[in-house]
Amino acid sequence: MNPIVVHFYFPISGTLFIPIDKGKVERPYTFIREGFWRGYGYLCLDTANRDLGSWLKRKDQRVHGTTHEVVATRFEREQPHLGSIPRQPFDTAYRIFRKVHKDCTVRFEGNSFVVPHPLVGRTIVLRVKEQTMRIFDDDRLVVTYEIPSTKGNLVQDKRFYAALKKDREMNRRKYGRPKPGKGRAKRTISPSKPLYDMPVDIRPIDVYDQFVQEVQP
Repeated sequence: MNPIVVHFYFPISGTLFIPIDKGKVERPYTFIREGFWRGYGYLCLDTANRDLGSWLKRKDQRVHGTTHEVVATRFEREQPHLGSIPRQPFDTAYRIFRKVHKDCTVRFEGNSFVVPHPLVGRTIVLRVKEQTMRIFDDDRLVVTYEIPSTKGNLVQDKRFYAALKKDREMNRRKYGRPKPGKGRAKRTISPSKPLYDMPVDIRPIDVYDQFVQEVQP
């Protein structure tokens, strides 16, 4: 049997509800469980929420045992100093950190999930709830996948491989790819072929000494 989930709001007022330590954080749930749920005949979610709202309104008119004030009166005085309720529901998905492999994938429970190639080498966050996985890079949602019921699957968004192929093609056009050339042997000196392409006279060193003496005064 699936557990019953009831969505409700109740005024946070008085020292009873100030989350200073573990006991005071859990006390509101004990208050509702023992005061409302115990012995309550559940029919449906809508009826339970309506009955719970009516019960909380009645409880707001009681005098609190710690503050000795009516709960609703104390709440009206504290309400201007309270922060606003978050617009989005609390994310109850559990988080797993994974490093992106060179093949643009992360592994989870025997399956591989493809992510964009710029994330290779980075550590990303997998937020998993039931059969849904949301992949985040810091606070940015990258992709949402359905987790397969079997193992050994490659779960991918074809856009990611298309983007990788596009970047590779752009780099090829931008930087080019040198064609492999044939290997060339090193130049060697042949005993039958002159070292220079033009004829060069080879004179003894004495000839140059004679030239030096002639030009000197």
